[in-house]
Amino acid sequence: MRVTNSMQNMQLLNNLRQTNKEILRWQDLLATGQKIQRPGDDPVGVNYLLRYDTELNRSEVYLENARTALGMLKTMDTLMQQADDVLKRARVLVQQGANGTNPQEALNTIAAEIRQLREQMVAIANSSYAGRYLFNGQKTDQPPYSLDNAATDRTDKGVFFLNVSPLVKVPVSITGELIFGPARDPANPQEEPENVFVLLENIEKHLLNGEQQELFKDLEYIDAAADRIMVSWAEIGARTNRFELVESRILDEQASLKELRSSVTDVDMANAITELKLKENVLQAALGTGARIMQVSLIDFLR
Repeated sequence: MRVTNSMQNMQLLNNLRQTNKEILRWQDLLATGQKIQRPGDDPVGVNYLLRYDTELNRSEVYLENARTALGMLKTMDTLMQQADDVLKRARVLVQQGANGTNPQEALNTIAAEIRQLREQMVAIANSSYAGRYLFNGQKTDQPPYSLDNAATDRTDKGVFFLNVSPLVKVPVSITGELIFGPARDPANPQEEPENVFVLLENIEKHLLNGEQQELFKDLEYIDAAADRIMVSWAEIGARTNRFELVESRILDEQASLKELRSSVTDVDMANAITELKLKENVLQAALGTGARIMQVSLIDFLR
C-alpha cells in the first residue's frame, strides 16, 4: 500500500483531533468533578447512582423524623421536670397548711398559691413543640386541657408515631392521662383524686375551708401523682435514648451511601490531572512531529 503525503497529513490531523478531544474530556472532568455528566457516559453507573440517590433521599426523611422526635422528647423531659417542681412546691405548701397553728388568713394565702400552681400545671399539660401538642395522643392539633375544666377533660388515648425505617414505627407521645391521671368521673365525685388537677382543686378547697386534717391525705395523693410523673419521665428518657441510637444509625448509613455514590460519580483528581498532563504532552509531541513531516515536499527531494 502506497502511503502518500496527503494520507500522512490526514492521519496526523485525525490524531490531533482525537488527542484534543481527550484533553477536552479530562478538562471537563476536572471542572465538574463528576465522572457521569450524561447517561451515556456510564449506563451501569447511572443505575447505581439513581439507587443511591433514592436511598439517601429516603433516609433523609427518616433522619428528620428522628430529630423531630428527639426535639419533642427533650421538650417533654423539661416539662416533666417542671411538673415535678410544681408538685414539690405543692407538697411544701400543704405541709405548711397542715400545721394547726396557721390562722385562716394564712391558709387563704396558701390556697391562692395552690391555685397558681394548678394553672401552671395546666399550662405544662397543654405544651406543644413545633405546632404539635405533646400530651393529646394523635390529636396533636388540639390542646388536651382547658383551664376551667382540666379535671374532666378527656385526652385522646392514641399514640403519636414516627417512621424511622420502611417497616419500623416508634411511639413518641405519652397521653396526658398516663402523666396527669384519668379524668374525674362526674358520677363518682368522691373517688380518690388520681387526677393531678382534681388533687390541686381539692387542696385549694381544703385550705379555704380550714380542713387541715384532709391535707394529710392530700400529701399521700401528691406523692402518688409524683410517682406517676416519674414513671412517665423514665419512659421519655428511654425513648430519647432509642431515637438517639436511630439518629446515629441513619447517619452511619448515609455516610456509607455517600461513599458508594462517590465511588461511582466523583473524579479521582490526582489521576485526572496526571491523564490531562499526559494528553497535553502527547499533543505537543504530535505537533512537533507533524511540523517536521509537513515540511517535506518535492522541492526537498530535488535538492
